[in-house]
Amino acid sequence: MVRSNPISHLNWTYVLVGIADGSLLTFIPLLLFERGLTAAQIGVVLAAAAGVSLVAGLVWGYLVDRGLRAEGMLVIASACAVIVALMLALTGGGVALALVVVALYVARSPLMLLDPIALRRLRTARRTDYARIRLRMSAGWAGSVVLSGGAFQALSLRLLPFVYAPLAAIVGLWVWRFIKPVEVTPVAGDAIAHPAPMNARLPLAMVSFLLSLFLLGAALSATQNFLTVQIDILGGGAFLIGAASAFQALTEIPTMGYTHVLSRFASQKVLFAIGCAIYVVIFIAWAFTTNALVAALLKLVVGVAFALTYVAAVVITEELSPPHLRATSQALMKSVTFGLAPIFGALAGGFLYSAAGPRAMFLTSTALMLVAGVVVLIAVPTRNAAAALPSAPAPALQPAAAAVDEA
Repeated sequence: MVRSNPISHLNWTYVLVGIADGSLLTFIPLLLFERGLTAAQIGVVLAAAAGVSLVAGLVWGYLVDRGLRAEGMLVIASACAVIVALMLALTGGGVALALVVVALYVARSPLMLLDPIALRRLRTARRTDYARIRLRMSAGWAGSVVLSGGAFQALSLRLLPFVYAPLAAIVGLWVWRFIKPVEVTPVAGDAIAHPAPMNARLPLAMVSFLLSLFLLGAALSATQNFLTVQIDILGGGAFLIGAASAFQALTEIPTMGYTHVLSRFASQKVLFAIGCAIYVVIFIAWAFTTNALVAALLKLVVGVAFALTYVAAVVITEELSPPHLRATSQALMKSVTFGLAPIFGALAGGFLYSAAGPRAMFLTSTALMLVAGVVVLIAVPTRNAAAALPSAPAPALQPAAAAVDEA
């Protein structure tokens, strides 16, 4: 009998997902731009992709809270992503390309269940330990995005589907072989896990936090998607675009690694607000720079902001959500931040970029990010870190009996 090591294998899952996503997501706006789409049209495509991801993500979270195995959904998502990604090689541009990009986002949507899988394994550990697992995705992303960007610039962006597809397949195979469902003993203070009632509601604080996440996600969608286009217009290419994304990952990694230390001195909502403040400064700098290299190097500071806001968002969501709605709440957090908000951010960002120029787009995003930081400080209650995060190490988890592999 061979048993899975949930935490060790989960670490590698995050690395592999980071490697696969690093070869794809950064370059989607550039692919659309090179295929002849305008900034406004790119915004429409990305908004549509975000919209379908939003709906799909909520469905997956709902089903997982009612007994569906999240691990199995990751395997299916990887297989579907491989098939749809290869379809990119068969499309030229226009409506067909837009539909395939949207379909690819739908295929990838169950990957947002990776965080609930990780948090389930950390249920009796400090939840800030999540950051130490999540930083491995940034590490995988950093190497992948630079190598992919270099290859795309030296050869052709048409290689994208042939690079991403095998990497996505490796993710699916790894999850199928090593990430098994686990049974976790409820910890003190947790309600006994029951299927969520049909009329279950989220706390008001969680709803307010989702508003802050919407503003943050809209600002990030507008700036990150069209920063790719702006770097290309300023004379940078796929390699510099990939390097910029890697710069962000390089600072995400140490920041995430020390999140558990930072949380001893500041609450999660304060760390989130600090991240928003950093974004505000960077957005203003992007609004006025005319140098592609400077725009790319500013992503080094963005990595700190992303690490602070992303880890805080996951932990705050876990703390605010009822026990029977944890997977739904995490999926809702991801869907609002990376699904609903990007619909508005991509559409508005593309329109502003085309009609008023990049400076207007970056400064508008600055205002949204500023409000996001203020909302979280007002709406989210402060938790006592020492009481909320038990210091005992996580117990050795065992795969569910039905999921043990035969040697």
